[in-house]
Parts: sequence; structure tokens; C-alpha cells
Amino acid sequence: MASPTHGGGMVYPIEPRIAYVEGDVAVQFNYLIAGRSQTYVVTLQALEDHFGLNPAAVASQQRDVAIGEAFQRGWERIRNVAARSKCELDGGHHIVLHTDDF
Repeated sequence: MASPTHGGGMVYPIEPRIAYVEGDVAVQFNYLIAGRSQTYVVTLQALEDHFGLNPAAVASQQRDVAIGEAFQRGWERIRNVAARSKCELDGGHHIVLHTDDF
């Protein structure tokens, strides 16, 4: 999955990647905020509800491509929500962005 870029000096220690969180597939990425790298996860439900991920594509062989494209389409909003997120840290020490966060 290609890493989104931003002209504002944002740094990605790792590229966004498919992860399993709370028993479901999600997209995990790191975002540098106030000089500190924080791990975030965007749920598939959020990608479906807000960024055009087709649920049928998730079950196909092109799953990773479809998820990556939806993440790219939503990157500006995802980045903005992550930057101002007040979400609770889960047990894995990352912030989960659910559909209601958008």
C-alpha cells in the first residue's frame, strides 16, 4: 500500500498497512504529532461508510488494493481526524478511528 504524503512535514515511520484489530481487518498507520509518533487504526466500517470501500471487494482477492484505495481517497479526512483525535487508547496502545469519528 503506498504511503500518503503531505507537504506539512508529516513523517511516516512505517507505511499504512493491513492489520487485525478488535478481531477485524483495519488499516494501521503512524502519524507524527507534536514530535511523537502515534499509531492509529481506521476500521473497515469507517472506510465503507465514508470513503467508498465496497464490502464485496473486501472478500475478493483484490482486498488489499480496494482497502488501500479507500484509505487514499479518505486520507485528508483521516489525517485531520487523527490530528485532533481524543479517542481512548485501546489495549494495543493505538488509537482506533471508528465510523462515528468521521
